[in-house]
Amino acid sequence: MKQNERIKNIQKKMKALSDEYEEYEAELEEILNTDWVKDNECTICGISGETDWHHIISQHRCREAGLEYLIRLRSNVVELCRGCHDLTTASMLRKNMEGKTRVAEDNADAEPTEKQLNYIKKLGGEAPYGLTRKGASLLIDELKNVKGDPTQTT
Repeated sequence: MKQNERIKNIQKKMKALSDEYEEYEAELEEILNTDWVKDNECTICGISGETDWHHIISQHRCREAGLEYLIRLRSNVVELCRGCHDLTTASMLRKNMEGKTRVAEDNADAEPTEKQLNYIKKLGGEAPYGLTRKGASLLIDELKNVKGDPTQTT
């Protein structure tokens, strides 16, 4: 087979693959473009009212992993009330980065104190694995907000 014929054959195969890829891309777009309808009920606590969309796998992590389609995939999103949304790890990390906690920087990454852990339990919360002092402080603040604690300081 001559070189020109081989090149044309390869180009024909590449065009077929490109067309097939475009078909898959269109099918994926169709799936991702379905309308999201809110039930206005928190997936965690069940309270009815205003809710926010919350990505289970964060948008940042999706981009970082090259899985951008997960950002628009409905099964990666839940409805949460503001109280529950503020208790998510992403929300606590955001507040942590914005410096909205009262824990000194020199021990922020240390394990939470016994006093913090007991207070979290008293407020009806649960300390997740790997919680830091700064994270415990954020969690306490959020639990106080949910409970409407009058001693909450901002």
